[in-house]
Amino acid sequence: MKNSKYKVAKYMRLSREDGDDRESESIENQRDIIDNYIKEHDDLEEVGEYIDDGYTGTNFNRPGFQKLLKDVQDEKVNCIITKDLSRFGRDHIETGYYLERYFPANKIRYIALGDRVDTLNSDGLQFLTFKLSFNDYYAQDISNKIKSVKNRKIEKGEFQGGIAPYGYKKDKKIKNHLVIDEYAANIVREIFNMYANEGLSTIKIADRLNEKEIVAPAVYLDIPTFRNKKSKNPMGKYIWLRNQVNNILKNEVYIGNVVGGKFRKVSHKLTKVRRTSQEEHVVVENMHEPIIDLYTWDKAQGRLNARHTPRERKYDHPLKGLIFCKECGAIATLRCRTEQRKSGKIWRADYFVCSNRNSYRILCECKQMKASIIEDEIKRVLRSEIEHISYSNKELKQIYKNAQKELKLAKTRLEKDLENYKQKVDVENKVLWELYEDKLNKIIRVEDFERMYKEKSDEKKETIKKMKNTEAGIKQIEDKLNDIDTKELVEKAKGYLSLNNITKDMYQKLIERIEIDKERNIFIKFKFTKYTGK
Repeated sequence: MKNSKYKVAKYMRLSREDGDDRESESIENQRDIIDNYIKEHDDLEEVGEYIDDGYTGTNFNRPGFQKLLKDVQDEKVNCIITKDLSRFGRDHIETGYYLERYFPANKIRYIALGDRVDTLNSDGLQFLTFKLSFNDYYAQDISNKIKSVKNRKIEKGEFQGGIAPYGYKKDKKIKNHLVIDEYAANIVREIFNMYANEGLSTIKIADRLNEKEIVAPAVYLDIPTFRNKKSKNPMGKYIWLRNQVNNILKNEVYIGNVVGGKFRKVSHKLTKVRRTSQEEHVVVENMHEPIIDLYTWDKAQGRLNARHTPRERKYDHPLKGLIFCKECGAIATLRCRTEQRKSGKIWRADYFVCSNRNSYRILCECKQMKASIIEDEIKRVLRSEIEHISYSNKELKQIYKNAQKELKLAKTRLEKDLENYKQKVDVENKVLWELYEDKLNKIIRVEDFERMYKEKSDEKKETIKKMKNTEAGIKQIEDKLNDIDTKELVEKAKGYLSLNNITKDMYQKLIERIEIDKERNIFIKFKFTKYTGK
């Protein structure tokens, strides 16, 4: 590159983690410093400017940086300049990967002006590992300080949410304090009264609120993301949901308490958060005026706790997944009711109901229907269709041949998969050996070797697992090929035609779709006929 200019990309980054240094680290300040450096060096020519304003340096999932990488791959850029290393990144492992492996492999020159790092010479590289580690430590230290401040506010009972909960608004005089919003508070009181005193279910309460055309919380509080994703029905309205009613009934804010620590960041390097357990919550009592009195609150909680009894078993039904609501198109949910009779015998009834109605995601008038009624209608139509069907010996022999053909095809596919897995294991073994050689030759650092070796070892283990499962599948097919006989086929054919023990697999082969409507009509679409049902 001595006889031509470097194609320079200016990269600038700023985030809230910079704290008091935001002015000195501003995008304008970074740009001025880099521009002055380029002017003083004739071998540098600016070809692009890449900015990430408001993005943390603890990871590289930033739009400006990702665009820069694309231009590097397209060979539009062969030199990158930042004000200092911390502008490039604060995570020492990922930053080290780009500076020590990715950039050299792609023949990219990197310059960090404030840290005197220039990959064209080794003068600024001797303390690179220390600098990267310090940047990572700085990011963690800032994260801990922010966390400490938030924890102190939580312990003092200060409300930390961005939007006040429904029924309250933020106090304009006292920061992080809640005051009652009378309009919404009256709705909250009405909800508790309907649940605790009138005995209405959360669905019935939502129904009543929608009938009165009371504005849903997502709209009232102006939360577009929430209402667009969870609260919209086909008519374009935003409605009350059973979950919204349930969340209001469980929220301690309505008895004057502030509950903090409901969510925690997984790491200072990640934006992902986890929901904490109830034991980790910090509850500070009597921080603002309550909307609900303790008697009504305790009565509502008693009913909620009685309702939430964990189910010990999961029910299934052969028709599950085949039934849909004709009114809104949603799949039907299986509901099971059990009751112990005086004789000690357990009575059970299965029902199907529109999943939108069941979860109350949208307004749907579809009624639930007994599964036995749907099954009876299916069998009635099927029997009329198969009365004239019988299997001759010739047809059974053909079924036998078809079964063998299908099994052989399946075996061939699995054998091809097995060969691919074996080749993949060979490649993974080669990669692991190359990593080991890079470590011995000190091409990569020990910590990088350990991280990459573990990743590749895990990939190899997963491939070996798939290989063993494939081998088991081949063995199973070989056993089936040896076991098929016409007598067994005759018995299966008789059972299939009798419809006495109809299985889920049989339903899947015969039926394409079943629909139920609000008048409890049944519409059946078979795979072999155009019958549309009752």
